[in-house]
Amino acid sequence: MMDKYKLQMKALKKQRGKVDNTPFLPEGGVVYILDSMNPEMPVRAEVLKTTEVNRRKVISEVACPLCGASMSWNPSWEGFECREHDRKTVYEILKTG
Repeated sequence: MMDKYKLQMKALKKQRGKVDNTPFLPEGGVVYILDSMNPEMPVRAEVLKTTEVNRRKVISEVACPLCGASMSWNPSWEGFECREHDRKTVYEILKTG
């Protein structure tokens, strides 16, 4: 009985420790991204694809500001990454409001 309780508490602590870095679409629909290597000025991003999770829109793909290719979300980097360039570029999404 005690082992089952310990397993449940361990799972609860693990769930509490998770950080949600899902890129939700703001109410206005305008998304700004920032280049991780050159964070001088935010760039307005064109949202290509969204999905709906729990009645909220999640951004799946964004167009790259340099080449226009679609960038996918990478949860480990917490940003959108474009693989079309010489080096992989990562764009962070700016929190609005």
